[in-house]
Amino acid sequence: MATTIKDIAKMCGVGVSTVSRAITGHPDINPATREKIMKVVEETGFVPNASARSLKQSESNNVALIVKGIANPFFTRMIHVLEDSIEKKGCATILRHVASNQDEVHIAAGLAAERKLKGIIFLGGNFTHDGMQLKNLGVPYVFSTIGMDSDGKDPVIANVSVDDVEAAKMATSYLIESGHRRIGLIAEGIDVPSVGQLRYRGYCEAFKEHGLEIDHRLITQVSDGEEHYTMENGYKAAKILLRTVPDLSAIFCFSDVLAMGACRAITDHGKKIPEDVSVVGFDGIEDAKYFIPRLTTIRQPVDEIARETIDMLFGMIEGKTPGRRVLMQAQLVLGESTANGPFRR
Repeated sequence: MATTIKDIAKMCGVGVSTVSRAITGHPDINPATREKIMKVVEETGFVPNASARSLKQSESNNVALIVKGIANPFFTRMIHVLEDSIEKKGCATILRHVASNQDEVHIAAGLAAERKLKGIIFLGGNFTHDGMQLKNLGVPYVFSTIGMDSDGKDPVIANVSVDDVEAAKMATSYLIESGHRRIGLIAEGIDVPSVGQLRYRGYCEAFKEHGLEIDHRLITQVSDGEEHYTMENGYKAAKILLRTVPDLSAIFCFSDVLAMGACRAITDHGKKIPEDVSVVGFDGIEDAKYFIPRLTTIRQPVDEIARETIDMLFGMIEGKTPGRRVLMQAQLVLGESTANGPFRR
Protein backbone atom coordinates (compact mmCIF):
# COMPACT_ATOMS: atom_id res chain seq x y z
CA MET A 1 0.00 0.00 0.00
CA ALA A 2 1.37 3.40 -1.02
CA THR A 3 2.51 5.84 1.65
CA THR A 4 0.21 8.85 2.04
CA ILE A 5 0.85 12.34 3.33
CA LYS A 6 -1.12 11.37 6.44
CA ASP A 7 1.29 8.48 7.01
CA ILE A 8 4.26 10.86 6.75
CA ALA A 9 2.61 13.24 9.24
CA LYS A 10 1.96 10.40 11.69
CA MET A 11 5.54 9.08 11.43
CA CYS A 12 6.94 12.55 12.13
CA GLY A 13 4.42 13.49 14.82
CA VAL A 14 3.27 16.61 12.97
CA GLY A 15 0.19 17.80 11.11
CA VAL A 16 -0.51 17.17 7.44
CA SER A 17 -0.18 20.89 6.69
CA THR A 18 3.31 20.90 8.23
CA VAL A 19 4.36 18.02 5.97
CA SER A 20 2.94 19.87 2.97
CA ARG A 21 4.85 23.05 3.86
CA ALA A 22 8.09 21.09 4.35
CA ILE A 23 7.77 19.34 0.99
CA THR A 24 6.98 22.56 -0.87
CA GLY A 25 9.84 24.48 0.76
CA HIS A 26 7.85 27.04 2.74
CA PRO A 27 10.16 29.14 4.92
CA ASP A 28 7.78 29.20 7.93
CA ILE A 29 8.86 25.84 9.32
CA ASN A 30 11.58 24.89 11.78
CA PRO A 31 14.69 23.66 9.89
CA ALA A 32 15.03 20.63 12.19
CA THR A 33 11.39 19.70 11.58
CA ARG A 34 11.84 20.11 7.82
CA GLU A 35 14.95 17.92 7.87
CA LYS A 36 13.12 15.23 9.86
CA ILE A 37 10.16 15.24 7.48
CA MET A 38 12.30 15.22 4.32
CA LYS A 39 14.33 12.29 5.69
CA VAL A 40 11.14 10.26 6.16
CA VAL A 41 9.89 11.34 2.73
CA GLU A 42 13.13 10.14 1.15
CA GLU A 43 13.18 6.87 3.11
CA THR A 44 9.58 6.00 2.19
CA GLY A 45 9.85 7.17 -1.41
CA PHE A 46 6.68 9.20 -0.90
CA VAL A 47 5.42 11.12 -3.93
CA PRO A 48 2.03 12.90 -3.94
CA ASN A 49 -0.58 10.99 -5.96
CA ALA A 50 -0.65 12.25 -9.53
CA SER A 51 -4.09 10.85 -10.48
CA ALA A 52 -5.81 12.58 -7.57
CA ARG A 53 -3.98 15.76 -8.38
CA SER A 54 -4.97 15.72 -12.06
CA LEU A 55 -8.59 16.45 -11.13
CA LYS A 56 -7.50 19.79 -9.67
CA GLN A 57 -5.38 20.92 -12.62
CA SER A 58 -7.81 21.23 -15.53
CA GLU A 59 -8.01 25.03 -15.29
CA SER A 60 -4.45 25.69 -14.19
CA ASN A 61 -2.59 28.75 -15.43
CA ASN A 62 0.34 28.45 -13.01
CA VAL A 63 3.89 27.58 -14.03
CA ALA A 64 6.22 26.62 -11.18
CA LEU A 65 9.80 27.89 -11.30
CA ILE A 66 11.90 25.75 -8.95
CA VAL A 67 15.26 27.45 -8.34
CA LYS A 68 18.12 25.63 -6.62
CA GLY A 69 20.72 28.26 -5.86
CA ILE A 70 18.66 31.43 -5.96
CA ALA A 71 21.47 33.40 -4.25
CA ASN A 72 23.59 32.96 -7.39
CA PRO A 73 23.14 36.16 -9.43
CA PHE A 74 23.45 34.08 -12.61
CA PHE A 75 19.80 33.19 -12.10
CA THR A 76 18.64 36.81 -11.66
CA ARG A 77 18.48 37.59 -15.37
CA MET A 78 17.19 34.09 -16.16
CA ILE A 79 14.29 34.39 -13.71
CA HIS A 80 13.37 37.82 -15.08
CA VAL A 81 13.24 36.56 -18.68
CA LEU A 82 11.32 33.42 -17.73
CA GLU A 83 8.74 35.28 -15.64
CA ASP A 84 8.21 37.83 -18.41
CA SER A 85 7.79 35.07 -21.02
CA ILE A 86 5.39 33.10 -18.81
CA GLU A 87 3.28 36.23 -18.27
CA LYS A 88 3.12 36.80 -22.04
CA LYS A 89 1.72 33.28 -22.34
CA GLY A 90 -1.15 34.32 -20.07
CA CYS A 91 0.14 32.36 -17.07
CA ALA A 92 1.33 33.17 -13.56
CA THR A 93 4.71 32.16 -12.10
CA ILE A 94 5.02 30.39 -8.78
CA LEU A 95 8.64 30.94 -7.72
CA ARG A 96 10.04 28.49 -5.19
CA HIS A 97 13.55 28.49 -3.75
CA VAL A 98 15.21 25.16 -2.96
CA ALA A 99 18.23 24.91 -0.65
CA SER A 100 21.32 22.99 -1.75
CA ASN A 101 20.51 20.11 0.61
CA GLN A 102 16.88 19.73 -0.57
CA ASP A 103 15.51 17.48 -3.32
CA GLU A 104 14.03 19.71 -6.02
CA VAL A 105 11.77 17.00 -7.43
CA HIS A 106 10.25 16.30 -4.01
CA ILE A 107 9.65 20.04 -3.64
CA ALA A 108 8.03 20.17 -7.07
CA ALA A 109 5.84 17.15 -6.29
CA GLY A 110 4.59 18.75 -3.10
CA LEU A 111 3.94 22.04 -4.89
CA ALA A 112 2.05 20.26 -7.65
CA ALA A 113 -0.10 18.55 -5.00
CA GLU A 114 -0.84 21.85 -3.28
CA ARG A 115 -1.28 24.21 -6.23
CA LYS A 116 -2.68 23.94 -9.74
CA LEU A 117 0.20 23.74 -12.21
CA LYS A 118 0.39 23.91 -15.98
CA GLY A 119 4.08 23.06 -16.08
CA ILE A 120 7.36 23.13 -14.14
CA ILE A 121 10.78 24.63 -14.88
CA PHE A 122 13.76 23.49 -12.84
CA LEU A 123 16.70 25.92 -12.59
CA GLY A 124 19.88 24.53 -11.07
CA GLY A 125 20.23 21.27 -9.17
CA ASN A 126 21.17 17.71 -10.03
CA PHE A 127 20.48 16.00 -13.34
CA THR A 128 19.75 12.45 -12.17
CA HIS A 129 16.30 11.77 -10.73
CA ASP A 130 13.94 8.84 -10.22
CA GLY A 131 11.89 8.27 -13.36
CA MET A 132 8.72 7.36 -11.44
CA GLN A 133 8.92 10.52 -9.34
CA LEU A 134 9.23 12.60 -12.50
CA LYS A 135 6.31 10.79 -14.11
CA ASN A 136 4.18 11.35 -11.03
CA LEU A 137 4.64 15.11 -11.31
CA GLY A 138 1.69 14.85 -13.69
CA VAL A 139 2.59 17.93 -15.76
CA PRO A 140 5.21 18.81 -18.41
CA TYR A 141 8.58 19.91 -17.04
CA VAL A 142 11.90 21.21 -18.37
CA PHE A 143 15.29 21.14 -16.66
CA SER A 144 17.04 24.39 -17.61
CA THR A 145 20.74 25.32 -17.16
CA ILE A 146 21.26 21.77 -15.84
CA GLY A 147 23.66 19.86 -18.06
CA MET A 148 22.89 16.20 -18.65
CA ASP A 149 25.25 13.24 -18.77
CA SER A 150 25.84 11.79 -22.21
CA ASP A 151 25.12 8.14 -21.35
CA GLY A 152 21.44 8.47 -22.28
CA LYS A 153 20.29 6.48 -19.22
CA ASP A 154 18.70 9.34 -17.30
CA PRO A 155 14.89 9.64 -17.58
CA VAL A 156 15.07 13.42 -17.97
CA ILE A 157 14.51 14.18 -21.66
CA ALA A 158 13.43 17.83 -21.55
CA ASN A 159 16.59 19.82 -20.95
CA VAL A 160 18.22 23.08 -22.11
CA SER A 161 21.81 23.90 -21.15
CA VAL A 162 25.31 24.58 -22.34
CA ASP A 163 27.71 21.68 -22.76
CA ASP A 164 29.30 21.95 -19.32
CA VAL A 165 32.05 19.44 -20.06
CA GLU A 166 33.20 21.27 -23.18
CA ALA A 167 32.83 24.68 -21.51
CA ALA A 168 35.00 23.71 -18.54
CA LYS A 169 37.51 22.09 -20.88
CA MET A 170 37.64 25.35 -22.85
CA ALA A 171 38.42 27.38 -19.72
CA THR A 172 41.07 24.96 -18.45
CA SER A 173 42.68 24.53 -21.86
CA TYR A 174 42.91 28.31 -22.22
CA LEU A 175 44.86 28.49 -18.96
CA ILE A 176 47.13 25.57 -19.90
CA GLU A 177 47.84 27.06 -23.34
CA SER A 178 48.59 30.40 -21.66
CA GLY A 179 51.45 28.72 -19.80
CA HIS A 180 49.79 27.67 -16.54
CA ARG A 181 50.32 24.22 -15.04
CA ARG A 182 49.46 24.68 -11.34
CA ILE A 183 45.76 25.39 -11.93
CA GLY A 184 43.60 25.34 -8.83
CA LEU A 185 39.94 24.33 -9.07
CA ILE A 186 37.17 25.73 -6.87
CA ALA A 187 34.37 23.25 -7.45
CA GLU A 188 30.96 22.17 -6.17
CA GLY A 189 29.10 18.89 -6.45
CA ILE A 190 31.76 16.82 -8.21
CA ASP A 191 30.74 13.71 -6.27
CA VAL A 192 27.07 13.79 -7.33
CA PRO A 193 25.36 13.86 -10.76
CA SER A 194 25.32 17.62 -11.35
CA VAL A 195 26.77 20.39 -13.53
CA GLY A 196 29.64 20.43 -11.04
CA GLN A 197 30.48 16.85 -11.92
CA LEU A 198 30.36 17.68 -15.64
CA ARG A 199 32.59 20.74 -15.23
CA TYR A 200 35.04 18.71 -13.19
CA ARG A 201 35.14 16.18 -16.02
CA GLY A 202 35.97 19.00 -18.46
CA TYR A 203 38.80 20.20 -16.19
CA CYS A 204 40.24 16.67 -16.06
CA GLU A 205 39.87 16.12 -19.82
CA ALA A 206 41.80 19.32 -20.55
CA PHE A 207 44.74 18.10 -18.47
CA LYS A 208 44.62 14.69 -20.12
CA GLU A 209 44.50 16.11 -23.65
CA HIS A 210 47.54 18.25 -22.90
CA GLY A 211 49.45 15.29 -21.46
CA LEU A 212 49.51 16.70 -17.92
CA GLU A 213 48.99 15.01 -14.56
CA ILE A 214 46.44 16.42 -12.09
CA ASP A 215 47.65 17.30 -8.60
CA HIS A 216 44.56 16.67 -6.47
CA ARG A 217 45.79 19.14 -3.86
CA LEU A 218 44.74 21.77 -6.41
CA ILE A 219 41.09 20.76 -6.16
CA THR A 220 38.79 22.04 -3.42
CA GLN A 221 35.00 21.87 -3.10
CA VAL A 222 32.65 24.37 -1.47
CA SER A 223 29.82 23.10 0.72
CA ASP A 224 29.19 25.58 3.54
CA GLY A 225 25.68 26.96 4.10
CA GLU A 226 22.39 26.38 2.32
CA GLU A 227 23.80 28.20 -0.73
CA HIS A 228 27.13 26.90 -2.01
CA TYR A 229 27.76 29.43 -4.78
CA THR A 230 28.71 32.44 -2.66
CA MET A 231 31.62 34.87 -2.53
CA GLU A 232 32.35 33.76 1.02
CA ASN A 233 32.76 30.15 -0.08
CA GLY A 234 34.97 31.24 -2.97
CA TYR A 235 37.09 33.25 -0.52
CA LYS A 236 37.48 30.33 1.90
CA ALA A 237 38.31 27.85 -0.87
CA ALA A 238 40.96 30.13 -2.39
CA LYS A 239 42.57 30.63 1.01
CA ILE A 240 42.88 26.85 1.34
CA LEU A 241 44.44 26.56 -2.13
CA LEU A 242 46.91 29.37 -1.53
CA ARG A 243 47.94 27.83 1.78
CA THR A 244 48.17 24.26 0.42
CA VAL A 245 49.79 24.98 -2.95
CA PRO A 246 51.79 28.23 -2.64
CA ASP A 247 53.12 28.01 -6.21
CA LEU A 248 49.77 27.79 -8.01
CA SER A 249 49.51 30.33 -10.82
CA ALA A 250 45.82 30.13 -11.77
CA ILE A 251 42.40 29.21 -10.40
CA PHE A 252 39.35 28.07 -12.36
CA CYS A 253 36.07 28.58 -10.47
CA PHE A 254 32.71 26.93 -11.17
CA SER A 255 30.92 30.30 -11.00
CA ASP A 256 31.68 34.00 -11.27
CA VAL A 257 30.53 34.51 -7.68
CA LEU A 258 33.08 31.99 -6.43
CA ALA A 259 35.72 33.69 -8.62
CA MET A 260 34.98 37.09 -7.05
CA GLY A 261 35.48 35.65 -3.59
CA ALA A 262 38.68 33.97 -4.75
CA CYS A 263 40.04 37.29 -6.07
CA ARG A 264 39.57 38.88 -2.66
CA ALA A 265 41.44 36.00 -1.00
CA ILE A 266 44.32 36.27 -3.48
CA THR A 267 44.66 39.99 -2.79
CA ASP A 268 44.49 39.46 0.97
CA HIS A 269 47.23 36.86 0.58
CA GLY A 270 49.52 39.57 -0.79
CA LYS A 271 49.42 38.41 -4.39
CA LYS A 272 48.42 40.33 -7.53
CA ILE A 273 45.81 39.42 -10.15
CA PRO A 274 46.75 38.45 -12.83
CA GLU A 275 50.51 38.95 -12.39
CA ASP A 276 50.81 36.29 -9.69
CA VAL A 277 47.55 34.35 -10.02
CA SER A 278 45.09 34.28 -12.92
CA VAL A 279 41.39 33.66 -12.28
CA VAL A 280 38.68 32.32 -14.58
CA GLY A 281 35.00 32.24 -13.63
CA PHE A 282 31.91 30.62 -15.13
CA ASP A 283 28.49 32.08 -16.08
CA GLY A 284 29.22 35.52 -17.51
CA ILE A 285 27.04 37.46 -15.07
CA GLU A 286 26.65 41.20 -15.57
CA ASP A 287 28.63 41.99 -12.40
CA ALA A 288 31.70 40.28 -13.87
CA LYS A 289 32.07 43.08 -16.43
CA TYR A 290 32.29 45.73 -13.69
CA PHE A 291 34.30 43.79 -11.13
CA ILE A 292 37.93 44.87 -10.58
CA PRO A 293 39.67 43.20 -12.27
CA ARG A 294 37.10 42.49 -15.01
CA LEU A 295 36.70 38.71 -14.92
CA THR A 296 37.72 36.29 -17.63
CA THR A 297 34.77 33.92 -17.69
CA ILE A 298 32.74 31.33 -19.55
CA ARG A 299 29.56 33.12 -20.66
CA GLN A 300 26.32 31.18 -20.77
CA PRO A 301 23.75 32.56 -23.28
CA VAL A 302 21.11 33.36 -20.66
CA ASP A 303 18.44 34.88 -22.90
CA GLU A 304 18.72 32.11 -25.48
CA ILE A 305 18.50 29.38 -22.82
CA ALA A 306 15.44 31.06 -21.28
CA ARG A 307 13.64 31.44 -24.63
CA GLU A 308 14.34 27.84 -25.63
CA THR A 309 13.13 26.66 -22.21
CA ILE A 310 9.82 28.50 -22.58
CA ASP A 311 9.31 27.36 -26.18
CA MET A 312 9.95 23.75 -25.20
CA LEU A 313 7.73 23.81 -22.11
CA PHE A 314 4.73 25.39 -23.84
CA GLY A 315 5.24 23.19 -26.87
CA MET A 316 4.86 20.22 -24.52
CA ILE A 317 1.89 21.78 -22.70
CA GLU A 318 0.10 22.41 -25.99
CA GLY A 319 1.00 18.97 -27.33
CA LYS A 320 2.83 20.41 -30.33
CA THR A 321 6.40 19.25 -29.63
CA PRO A 322 7.96 16.59 -27.37
CA GLY A 323 10.61 17.24 -24.76
CA ARG A 324 14.16 17.01 -26.03
CA ARG A 325 17.73 17.83 -25.06
CA VAL A 326 19.18 21.07 -26.38
CA LEU A 327 22.85 22.00 -25.94
CA MET A 328 23.92 25.61 -26.48
CA GLN A 329 27.36 27.03 -27.08
CA ALA A 330 29.18 28.72 -24.21
CA GLN A 331 31.73 31.44 -24.94
CA LEU A 332 35.11 32.25 -23.38
CA VAL A 333 35.12 35.98 -22.62
CA LEU A 334 38.56 37.41 -21.88
CA GLY A 335 38.82 40.02 -19.15
CA GLU A 336 41.58 41.43 -16.96
CA SER A 337 41.90 38.57 -14.47
CA THR A 338 44.14 36.35 -16.61
CA ALA A 339 47.68 36.60 -17.99
CA ASN A 340 50.35 34.28 -19.33
CA GLY A 341 51.69 31.76 -16.83
CA PRO A 342 55.30 30.86 -16.01
CA PHE A 343 55.61 28.57 -19.05
CA ARG A 344 54.81 31.45 -21.43
CA ARG A 345 56.52 34.37 -19.73
